[in-house]
Amino acid sequence: MKNLILLYTLLLIVCACTKEGDKVIVSGFEAPTLSSTKTQLDLEEVNAQNLALQIVWQQPVLNASQPISQKAIKNTLQLSVDQNFSTIGRSIDSDASSISYTHEQLNRILLGLGFAPNEGKTLYARVVSKLANNITPLYSNVIPIALKAYQPAENADYLHMSNKDMTQFPWKLCSRNKNGFYDGFVQVDQWYNFYLLDEPSAAASKIYGSYPADNGQYKLHAGDDRWNCWTNNGGYLYISADVNKLEWKEIVISSLSVTGDFNGWSTSANSMTYDAQAKVWKATITTTAPEQWGMKILVNESWSWFFGTAENEGECTLYGADASGFKYDKVGTHTLILDLSDPKAFKYSIQ
Repeated sequence: MKNLILLYTLLLIVCACTKEGDKVIVSGFEAPTLSSTKTQLDLEEVNAQNLALQIVWQQPVLNASQPISQKAIKNTLQLSVDQNFSTIGRSIDSDASSISYTHEQLNRILLGLGFAPNEGKTLYARVVSKLANNITPLYSNVIPIALKAYQPAENADYLHMSNKDMTQFPWKLCSRNKNGFYDGFVQVDQWYNFYLLDEPSAAASKIYGSYPADNGQYKLHAGDDRWNCWTNNGGYLYISADVNKLEWKEIVISSLSVTGDFNGWSTSANSMTYDAQAKVWKATITTTAPEQWGMKILVNESWSWFFGTAENEGECTLYGADASGFKYDKVGTHTLILDLSDPKAFKYSIQ
């Protein structure tokens, strides 16, 4: 008898919504059962474009008093390095009952979740199914998958920023550490439509756009169904793109300001102006002695985001933590020029 009651409870989860005074009764909404084609896998770059893993779940069959689409059930695949899912590393929405990954796609996800190359680790997966806002979501079983990521061959130094038609490539981002994180500075109009390509050509082997779904603006997607990316802001922007995490960001650069002993380390006394034609920033500086601690150029007047010392003469490094300023030994009134057009090496000069 208890088994019959339990079976009845599982098979008949009822939701009701009002439509012209009538209630729609739906049954058959059950927790999905999850499985994967493999439980252990070493990813390999030589198989980058080959199928590596498919995660599959049972799609329940809904019965309703009025016609209802099976697509009313919204499934979200959740991935985590924690079997308790205290932190969700990645969520993927799907109307289907499976998701497939190539070696390259899955490797990028693993690196974005903190997997060290050539070191085995367990990834946990589950599916959350939702039917309606007034119905409690149902969770599948959790499956562990033992995976080993690989270190991809050195990526191209640049991602080229094209216009929507991929006919112009006015800006580029650089992965200075060749780790899949690219950044750079651009000047664009608000709502600028663009793609990021691994070479300045519409025939590039890798073309990133945005994920083709609502709220997918800042998610990178290289599939044929990609949308173009677009900026919310116009003006001078800092753009970063992480091809491991498949996301990009934009930050408005409201000011660049020069600071040092010469102005009492003021954050705003010597602002730079942007020469759009030459694509450089300029400031007039008057010093009475060589700068003992060097010069810093603050981004948005921040002490935790600035250009400072670099190994090569005439170059400066973008820092997010404390560091020394770059060399400045001129005395008198000069023009300090900052060139950010090539993000592989930010350069400065003094005239």
